[in-house]
Amino acid sequence: MAFNGYTIDHITLAALDPFEANCVALRTCSRKVEPLFGQAGAKKGDTIRIRKPAQFTIRTGQAWSGQDVNEQFENLVLNYQIGIDFEMSSMERKLDLNSLTDQCLKPAAIRLANEVDRVVLRDVALRTYHNVGTYGTTPSSTATYYDAGARLSDMTAPRGRGQRHLNINPEMEGDIIQAITPLQVNPSGKVGAMFTDADLDGAYQNGMNWHMDQNVYRHTNGARAGTPLMNGATAEGATTVVTDGWTGSGAVAEGDRFTIADVFAVNPITKATYPFLQPFVVTAAGANSAGALTINIEPPIRASGAFQNVSALPANDAALTFSGAASALSTIGLLWHKDAVALAIVPLEKPDGVNAASMKYDSTSGVGLRYIEWYDGDTDQWKSRFDVVFGVLAQRKEHIVAVLAA
Repeated sequence: MAFNGYTIDHITLAALDPFEANCVALRTCSRKVEPLFGQAGAKKGDTIRIRKPAQFTIRTGQAWSGQDVNEQFENLVLNYQIGIDFEMSSMERKLDLNSLTDQCLKPAAIRLANEVDRVVLRDVALRTYHNVGTYGTTPSSTATYYDAGARLSDMTAPRGRGQRHLNINPEMEGDIIQAITPLQVNPSGKVGAMFTDADLDGAYQNGMNWHMDQNVYRHTNGARAGTPLMNGATAEGATTVVTDGWTGSGAVAEGDRFTIADVFAVNPITKATYPFLQPFVVTAAGANSAGALTINIEPPIRASGAFQNVSALPANDAALTFSGAASALSTIGLLWHKDAVALAIVPLEKPDGVNAASMKYDSTSGVGLRYIEWYDGDTDQWKSRFDVVFGVLAQRKEHIVAVLAA
């Protein structure tokens, strides 16, 4: 049905452009598995299994020593369906397309895009264990960002222009611009714009591509209390650690980060021990129970084999050291390799039984929106809805680093 010279497809396309333009984080994610969901219409809950690269142990000497090709995988689930619902009177529906776009479609698309952006950055931050900087303090020199890049290199993430992407909020951007001198920036054409516009977005600096995103996640630590210690032995491959020494209302929040005494990180390939402790992130909230607390963690603790990630299993009574004070708040900037985070935004089916439905999907950018409208004769209102279905997965967590800030 056409209204004032345009159709429902024109409406969907008018919203698709600002939606795409305002999704900052999705432009730095891997979209390789997205086509596996199909183009005929996906739905919330659909799942794709993503295989992770195999790893191996080294043989010494001439004798053959076979080993299994032990592949690991994670699931990318379309677990989010978000939308915006609104209604227009018949009079409002007669607006020309430009007026309708400015007054309604563009604001709705921008709000949807920012929500996708916010969820992506939050979900990735909550599964990121490597971190640099000081909790609650915004970096004021490039040293912290160099440290983040160095950690990715320690974890063997590929380097080069377009390989590593840093998402920071406006405050982090403003503080670091003051610390960067023109001699540090290349290409030179970006220098003038960076200082006159106070805009670092899109620059390639310190071995990474910088992106300003106001939706960067802010984390609140759990209300920890006591002196947490490891309690007993930890099994190889454990995804939980048993601790004691908690007091009062001591609790951990999903996304809290900590290290364990004498449990050092190792090179993912050679398994050589690094001089820094292996960080862990809490994957589910937990509370003190009679001084004890079992904490769900990433990554699993492995002290041997092809997937070894620590120098040794934790000892009984080894101390846990958490990042930041109890209940403290910190911004979590994120540096990741372009293949570390998988994102899928997929087309939805067009339902029957409505006045009109349109599904537009840009296969180049990987952005899709569904728009549905129907008429309510009792109120003389056109009821409308936009829908987006997507999923996000931190598929190579070792190639993501949190940059702590205020």
